[in-house]
Amino acid sequence: MQVFRSLDAFPHGRPVSLTLGTFDGVHLGHRRIIERTVSTAEEIGGRAVLMTFDPHPREVIGRKGDPTYLLTSVEERLALLQETELDACIVLPFTRDLSVLDASTFFQEYIVRRLHATRVVVGVDHAFGKGRAGNAEALKQLGESHGVGVTVVSELLMNGVKVSSTAIRNVLGQGNVGKAWDFLGRPYSLSGIVVRGEGLGTRLGFPTANLELRTSDKLLPSNGVYIVRVRCNGQSYDAIMNIGRRPTVSEQMHISLEVHIFTFSGDLYGMHMQVELLERLREEIRFDSSTQLAAQIQSDTEIALAYFKREKNRIND
Repeated sequence: MQVFRSLDAFPHGRPVSLTLGTFDGVHLGHRRIIERTVSTAEEIGGRAVLMTFDPHPREVIGRKGDPTYLLTSVEERLALLQETELDACIVLPFTRDLSVLDASTFFQEYIVRRLHATRVVVGVDHAFGKGRAGNAEALKQLGESHGVGVTVVSELLMNGVKVSSTAIRNVLGQGNVGKAWDFLGRPYSLSGIVVRGEGLGTRLGFPTANLELRTSDKLLPSNGVYIVRVRCNGQSYDAIMNIGRRPTVSEQMHISLEVHIFTFSGDLYGMHMQVELLERLREEIRFDSSTQLAAQIQSDTEIALAYFKREKNRIND
């Protein structure tokens, strides 16, 4: 998949099957739309193209001071999109000027005149243009008037719940990383750089890697202890992770991300680490002493080891 940061750099010549949106999370609902975009491109002998935006539109048109927390950074989105059969991805800079374009002007200027799209594929709840006035029905009408075929893909339901970025944010807010995994088609992950902490984990007998996220707008699941899989330096490790304020040992205001890897000894400082959240063990709680905290971590570790043992047995069966 080729990546273009400007429409001016996109090469013309072949018909274009286009889908567009933020695609935050690149979840199973998104992948359904992408698959239809690819099959439509094959039908017309053209290229399957996805247009996304950076920064996220909410960061430009949202309320001032109201943070936007994302499931994926633009770089994470691009990495996930590389796994699909798309031919190209256009990352369109989302500006204040772009945000005030009405749906008709955006369609004519960007989709027809500059991209020369002959087919457009969107989800049933897609909306674009100022005030999100360009819904799927309006897009069909614009397509008819400009000779552009429009395909609207129905929503994906799982146990009666629509798979969406909003639904995933909601379940992560509840700590339900298992349900997020179902909707995403993969474990939700956090990535960043290992930085030095205070060494409290080592003193308790459970050394931890302290993760500093790559972006400040990454959505964190609710505070608690999670069973995780760590990917670092080309290797995969079983681990547990605490997300929270460490109430037993400090009164800090910021959220810490501390990973205890079961089978690793060495120096990880400065390395890039990806952490996949597999299952939530418990809430973060305050203990009366460090001794009680160490005993709980030991219990968490034993439960997590049993989890990984079951998974390995299941795979081998």
